[in-house]
Amino acid sequence: MGVEPGSSLKEIKSAYRKLALKYHPDKNLPEKDDEQFKLIVVAYQILQNHHKSVVTSHKKFADLYPEDAVSWYDQAEALFAKHKYDEAIVCYDKATEKLPRYVNAWLKKADCFSNLKRYEEALACYDKVLEIDSKSSSAWNLHGVCLSDLGRYDEALKSFGKAITLNPKHAAVWNLNGVCLYNLKRYDKALESFDKATSLDLGFANAWYNKGSILLKLGRKNEGDKCIKQAKKLRQ
Repeated sequence: MGVEPGSSLKEIKSAYRKLALKYHPDKNLPEKDDEQFKLIVVAYQILQNHHKSVVTSHKKFADLYPEDAVSWYDQAEALFAKHKYDEAIVCYDKATEKLPRYVNAWLKKADCFSNLKRYEEALACYDKVLEIDSKSSSAWNLHGVCLSDLGRYDEALKSFGKAITLNPKHAAVWNLNGVCLYNLKRYDKALESFDKATSLDLGFANAWYNKGSILLKLGRKNEGDKCIKQAKKLRQ
């Protein structure tokens, strides 16, 4: 078609139009020119498709790895380390503007809101993370923690339930699940969760203490005292 490598789509289209006008079969040209026209059409389709695939791949790469997003994230991390949460949020916002599916930026932004006790805004960030990756056990866990901080224990249990389904051996989630159940006065179920937490992690002091507290609440003093003693021993 007479175009140079790296030509723009506009240049390719322009070359095609000129050649198509010259060799179009409606002009009653010789048979060899008719064959030439077919070759031109094929060449144009190949070049057009190639150009589209290159542009698409470049767009995807730019969307996944924009340098500006990483730069804003690094600035936010530095501010987060200094506990400058309001300023860090501004930088995390810039990072997610450049890269909307930047999960770590959404998670750290949620941490900032949580540290500022702005739990509703933190929850919105966790919702965003779960839109991007609904199979993230840690995100469901953090989602549950946020709901628990808001006193929305029934909803928190659903989130912890999702996290447990995805990772049933996560002792910390079982413990948090038990805390929600305790706050809802569902003591027998809470005890089951603390039992699971301590069986998964024998060195989990908080879970032992929570288990002991529940047992005392249920009037099982000897068992409760043993669990609390174990918790104190682990904390030494």
